Amino acid sequence: MSRTRISSVLLAALLAAGLVMPALAGPRDHEDGLLLRLSGGVGYGQSKFDDFKITGPSGDINFALGGIVSRNTAVHGTVLGWVISDPDVKVNGNTVGQINGDFELTGIGVGITHYFMPSNVYLSPTIGAGRLEIENDHTDIGLVTDLTLGKEWWVGSHWGLGLAGALGFHSISDGEVDGSWSAPTFALRFTATMN
Repeated sequence: MSRTRISSVLLAALLAAGLVMPALAGPRDHEDGLLLRLSGGVGYGQSKFDDFKITGPSGDINFALGGIVSRNTAVHGTVLGWVISDPDVKVNGNTVGQINGDFELTGIGVGITHYFMPSNVYLSPTIGAGRLEIENDHTDIGLVTDLTLGKEWWVGSHWGLGLAGALGFHSISDGEVDGSWSAPTFALRFTATMN
């Protein structure tokens, strides 16, 4: 078998397996099918109640599962959260100590992702419900939001890899006393999306 024939057979096999995109196909769109986005990274988590604040660097996750509802637009359920290990405690802006253990936010919501093609940049807002927890003590369930701006590069016929920045916000009743825990949070995530 000639070298040209071997190359053609290998390229056809890779195309069939979805491991490469045909160069002549041009930019592709998100037209139909399932959307699965897995993302995780690092960020800055915090929550404030009156003059009392818990804060620190965080690990961050965001998983979206849904489907394309119109060209380059998907609707999805989103699971999101962050965790701070041994967070700092601040009162009136001054650090007064540290909590031994994990302080975490977990939430679930509904989101929309819109892709701006052909750049494959996307904007994805999510709104939902979540709670804060520290050492088996937790708040009531309250409002959580996430706004993600990302960019992905196609690495196969159905997969894209990329980076995203996110701004989150929560407002959650303490449950024990009147008042709410609230604050913005920030994250930088690596993403992998199947569509």
